Amino acid sequence: MTKIFQRAEDAIRQRFKTDGFRGKMKYDTTETIENDRWWYIPFCWVGCAGFIVNKSDLYVNWLGSGIKLELCFWGHDRGIFSDMVDFTFSQDTSKDLAMRLISKFQHMQPNSRGALPSYPVWYRDSEIPSAYSSQFPVFRNHFVWFAIPELFRACETEGLQFTCCLTAKA
Repeated sequence: MTKIFQRAEDAIRQRFKTDGFRGKMKYDTTETIENDRWWYIPFCWVGCAGFIVNKSDLYVNWLGSGIKLELCFWGHDRGIFSDMVDFTFSQDTSKDLAMRLISKFQHMQPNSRGALPSYPVWYRDSEIPSAYSSQFPVFRNHFVWFAIPELFRACETEGLQFTCCLTAKA
């Protein structure tokens, strides 16, 4: 174990402490991946595909399962994290494409009675036109992680352009 990976492990342990997780760090070091921006630590179990730790700020992206690892890397490199983000469509994104993708986003917007959800919820089909009208092009405080496969396809086949970053903590 290199001292460099120790920084990533320490960041993950701090995330465990913050989130109240009591698991012990154990993974195959031959499966780690490093590039100039982040480390991937393959500490996996059912429901977790490991962790990506940013070198710049030691942010820990706790990867859920269900998305291919290559797409997790693609999303992470574009600011899509398994966390609340601010997602901004390019101004020239077609309404049809944006509305199709919004259906894959989860949000923390108040419901029709004004109550805020306690965790991110999916848009109902009936809410998508209003969400588009009131928020396009910037969708603040959304959980977009599960949309990565559709976002990738839209970028590859429909020319989608966007920016994404972590939502600032209040």
